[in-house]
Amino acid sequence: MVIFIGCKDQNISVQKSGGIWNLNDGVFNADGTSKKAVIGSEKDHEIAIELFDAYTNLNSQRMVELSADVVKFHPGEMAGIVDASNTEFIDQIQSTFKSIGRTVYNITPIAVEDSENYTVVGINYSQVITHKDGSTSSGHYFERIHVENEKVVRIVQWMRPME
Repeated sequence: MVIFIGCKDQNISVQKSGGIWNLNDGVFNADGTSKKAVIGSEKDHEIAIELFDAYTNLNSQRMVELSADVVKFHPGEMAGIVDASNTEFIDQIQSTFKSIGRTVYNITPIAVEDSENYTVVGINYSQVITHKDGSTSSGHYFERIHVENEKVVRIVQWMRPME
């Protein structure tokens, strides 16, 4: 004998957006409230990860191919903004590197609601650089890679030293 027990269908409410997306260029709804954050584009997520991997693999040419004409880079280890859209700059930074090892903890693509061409991909990771002279340097990083129209346009990085 088989007994089937059924229950009434239940709808579960899932929040699809949240927070406040407050940009200097005034991204607001018609009623003056702020736009909300939503999960970003999978394609933009893949572009950001490819850029991240290209840096890890010391491939400056691939990084430039994934970038817009100008990439505003806010390095975690120093103040200011530099243009990271050319191989000379990237090669200069990596000139003493033998290899880069990274452990990624999470990757989160977010976008402003109703946006179809802009995603900010947050990556939390630790990094150990082995230099050509055998020394190492390391740190914990949080990086936000901004992808617009399928090109990287900005990289904002925060760093704290490892113990």
